[in-house]
Amino acid sequence: MTLLAQYFVTGIVTGCFLILATIGFSLTRRVEGFLNIAHAELLGVSAFVTWGLNVKAAWPFLPSAIFAIIFTAVVGLVVGRLFYDPIRKLGPAVLLISSVGVAYVIGGSVDALVGTGIRTLNIPLATTYRFFGVRITDYQMIVVALAALTGLSLAVFMSKTKIGLAIGAMADNPELAASRGIDILQTSRATWLLSSGLAGLAGVVLALIATLSTDLAFHQILQILAVAILAGLGSLYSVMLAGLIVGIAMDMSVFWIPAGYRPLIAFAVVILVLLVRPEGLSGRKSK
Repeated sequence: MTLLAQYFVTGIVTGCFLILATIGFSLTRRVEGFLNIAHAELLGVSAFVTWGLNVKAAWPFLPSAIFAIIFTAVVGLVVGRLFYDPIRKLGPAVLLISSVGVAYVIGGSVDALVGTGIRTLNIPLATTYRFFGVRITDYQMIVVALAALTGLSLAVFMSKTKIGLAIGAMADNPELAASRGIDILQTSRATWLLSSGLAGLAGVVLALIATLSTDLAFHQILQILAVAILAGLGSLYSVMLAGLIVGIAMDMSVFWIPAGYRPLIAFAVVILVLLVRPEGLSGRKSK
């Protein structure tokens, strides 16, 4: 039972990472109306900018992470304006296919600049704590705390600020939002900045808890898609719940089956839930 409890705790950490990785993806899906596959590569941009500043430039971790998040937010905005805005009218299918190409461009650029190999940050080794025989590190606790803080902060931002309310209105009905005087272009740019910044935060977390390779970020897209599909098109809280469900299911499955099948478990959970609730956890149907 202790081993099963260990997998459960690890699953919570994985779920919290998936929450951070998926919130921005889901926000872009709701506001821009398409699945941005390139979102996963923004995690890699942030992770390797953090690594470069921390290891190569000898910056402390925190300034490296802050710079990486801001840099990734700007990269996401530039990508949105250069690659997606000109073809927005062609529809979500064209945007989806284009985003796959953008993902390869970003991933290839990172690969060319960084090169192959495994890398880690120049940070102290994780401190392990034991509670009733279950182990958890200080870095894992930071991931859980960041997910909770990010979710709370984003909820307040979306419900209490002018730009947050504008993003929510555009997500619900772009035409109605425009008729009420909301600047669609400005709101779209704010969405790209916010969603890409959240991807940057997830990338920093990825650098903190994992060894880095240039293909690591692209491997996250399947899990991000699983969480986003399971959550549906509802509130932030449905994304958080979906992230925890997928994370716990994947890690607890290792108790019975080989770890290599974790992504399969993620989509198995999605399929089972959607058989009962086709609109996802949110209860809202896709547009």
